[in-house]
Amino acid sequence: MLDDANLDLATEAITWSAYGTTGQRCTATSRLIVQRGIKPALVERLLEKARTLKVGDGLQAGIEVGPLVNQKALEKVTSYMAVAQQEGVQVLIGGARSEEHPRGYFFQPTLFDGVRAGMRVEQEEIFGPVLSIIEVADLEEAVRVNNSVAYGLSSSIFTENVNAAFRAIRDLTTGIVYVNHGTTGAEIQFPFGGTRGTGNGMREAGQAGLDTFTEWKSVYVDYSGKLQRAQIDNRE
Repeated sequence: MLDDANLDLATEAITWSAYGTTGQRCTATSRLIVQRGIKPALVERLLEKARTLKVGDGLQAGIEVGPLVNQKALEKVTSYMAVAQQEGVQVLIGGARSEEHPRGYFFQPTLFDGVRAGMRVEQEEIFGPVLSIIEVADLEEAVRVNNSVAYGLSSSIFTENVNAAFRAIRDLTTGIVYVNHGTTGAEIQFPFGGTRGTGNGMREAGQAGLDTFTEWKSVYVDYSGKLQRAQIDNRE
C-alpha cells in the first residue's frame, strides 16, 4: 500500500481480506506491506475496524468472523503467538482465543506490528485471522518484500498513481495481482493459480481450464480421393 492510496477503500478491503473468512482462504491477506508515510493513519483505522468486528457463528446474521475449521487449526494459529513474541513482534489487538466463545474454535482478529521481512510470522502461512504489518520505504522495497516468500498466489496494490500500479503489475511475481482491491477472491473468467511454491504450475478456470481438464485430439480428413503425403514428405 502506497502513501497516495485511498484510505477508506484500503481499510475496508484489507479488513475483509484478512478477517472476513477468518483468514482461512488461500487468497486471504496475511501480510500488509505499507509505505512509511501512510502507515500511522492506516493502522489507526484498521484497529478501529478490528475492534468492531463481530465474532461468532457464521450462520447468524451480522457475524463477520467465524470459527477456525477445527482444534488443530486453532492450535496452529495459537502457536504463532509464541513465535511472534520470540521475534519481538508487537500485538496491537487480539493474539488469543476468543474468551466469548470458549466452546468453539474461535480466535480473535489479530494485528501484528513491527514485523520485518524474513521473520517466521511473515514467511509462513498462519492461515487464521492474523495480519502482519511490514513497513517499507517505497514501491521497490514493497515489491522485494512481496516476492521474497515461498508462496505466490495473490497480491494487491493500493495507489492512485497509474504508473506505480503498472510497475506493480509488471514486477509482482504472483499468479493474481489486484489494483485497489483486496487479495481475496478470484474471477471465474480468469485463470486461477500461483507461482513458486503455490500450486503445481497449472491454471484453473477461464480459458486456461480447457488445457488443464481436457486432452487434445488431432483429426485429419482427406476428401480428395488421392494419397496425400505428409508435409515432411513433399520435396517440391
